[in-house]
Amino acid sequence: MSEHAFSDAERAALYRAIGERRDMRHFAGGEVAPALLARLLAAAHQAPSVGLMQPWRFIRITQRDLRTRIQELVEEERLRTA
Repeated sequence: MSEHAFSDAERAALYRAIGERRDMRHFAGGEVAPALLARLLAAAHQAPSVGLMQPWRFIRITQRDLRTRIQELVEEERLRTA
């Protein structure tokens, strides 16, 4: 086995994560701890992209009224393009 190969347990965990992945359309709300958010963003920045250019942009919106308005705009746009 190559030193770069994943172990059986690592491969099993990867296939489990792929198999259980679901698109999220509704969220529970609540707070995300800053340390967890930092971990999630670090992982997201490692995701593949064309030419490894990492064109990701993340914006954290904490104002509920602004999030609601953005949700309304997204829904309007979704209906317009459907």
